[in-house]
Amino acid sequence: MSDELTPMMQQYQRVRTSVPPDVLLLFRLGDFYELFFEDAKEAASLLNVALTKRNGVPMCGVPYHAAQNYVAKLIKAGKRVAICDQTSEPQPGKIVTRDIAQIISAGTVSEFDLLEPKRANYLAAIYEHEGAFGFAYTDLTTGEFRLLQLNERNALADELARVAPSELLVSEEQGERFAGIEHTLAHDSYAFLPEQAVFTLCEHFKTKSLDGFGCGELLAAVGA
Repeated sequence: MSDELTPMMQQYQRVRTSVPPDVLLLFRLGDFYELFFEDAKEAASLLNVALTKRNGVPMCGVPYHAAQNYVAKLIKAGKRVAICDQTSEPQPGKIVTRDIAQIISAGTVSEFDLLEPKRANYLAAIYEHEGAFGFAYTDLTTGEFRLLQLNERNALADELARVAPSELLVSEEQGERFAGIEHTLAHDSYAFLPEQAVFTLCEHFKTKSLDGFGCGELLAAVGA
């Protein structure tokens, strides 16, 4: 099929395969962000914009200057959005280069215009390890970061209700254990392994141990 597509659409396809299938790709074309194929069908319905076709390819678009409002609608509808921007100036006879600038989800929104006022916007994660439940959450707009370890599932449910995260990461291997919990998103299981999580946190906080934070032995919490 790629042989039948224009060079620009071939570029789109290459970019599209670099992001997860459930992420909607907004592809910058001049003064618009365009969506194509199944992305266009879904976005047109969610945004109440016209769905058209070009050379048999379904497409819809939103103005670049108003994109933030449309992204906010998609996020509120529970979607993740990849923004693909132009990275070079237009030149005659050459295709403008484009690349993913950011992937926005409910838990990673940092633009204040996309946030609900008077409500923290937490990105959280849960992880079960040796019968204990780890729960970690952060607000990327304020830098707040907390983690805790719980011994009972009911206690975890209470914390989830209290914090009300916008997005909740779970290990791909533990997805079924936490089925039914709202706003969950499966993530690479390797990142949750306690030994990997300890290394990641020590690297981030520039320390040799997590004992000074009081969580060196809380492996479920650290895994989350």
